Amino acid sequence: MTGLSSSLTRRGALSAALTLAVAVGTWGLTGCAVAPSAPPGGWSGRIALTLASEPAQRWSAAFDLEGSPTQGTLRLYTPLGQTLATVGWTADGAWLDRGDGAPTRYPDVATLTAELTGAALPVAALFDWLAGVARDVPGWRVDLSDHAAGRLRAQRLAPPPAADLRLTWRP
Repeated sequence: MTGLSSSLTRRGALSAALTLAVAVGTWGLTGCAVAPSAPPGGWSGRIALTLASEPAQRWSAAFDLEGSPTQGTLRLYTPLGQTLATVGWTADGAWLDRGDGAPTRYPDVATLTAELTGAALPVAALFDWLAGVARDVPGWRVDLSDHAAGRLRAQRLAPPPAADLRLTWRP
């Protein structure tokens, strides 16, 4: 695949969904005082993830994110609107539904995303970032300078592999 706007393979979309879900789960476990919830109807837009692994991995998909870091749902879609994967989480665990059978259960979102992508990413902070709050996450740098235009970028500097997460949505 070339570029961030390329279509995803089913596995790549799942990895991106899981990466986002891990971030949500990881942030929820860090002891945040008050976690913002998605606005009514949640957030919808495009997500792109690049991992500086060998070989480099790139994914992009449309997304719908609803809920909060402690309970929510992330859906990923192809450019034609077909559901690639649905990730859900509660305080009791997480699940992945690929649409090809029974959902796969995990003890938490972090485990789910790390297993599928090979790298745990702080998706939980995404709720703050989408709300315009620059939540500090160890190893990550977030750029909210284009938040009012419906764009954000978060870069993971440590631990390896480095990651570049970009989201666009309608503000």
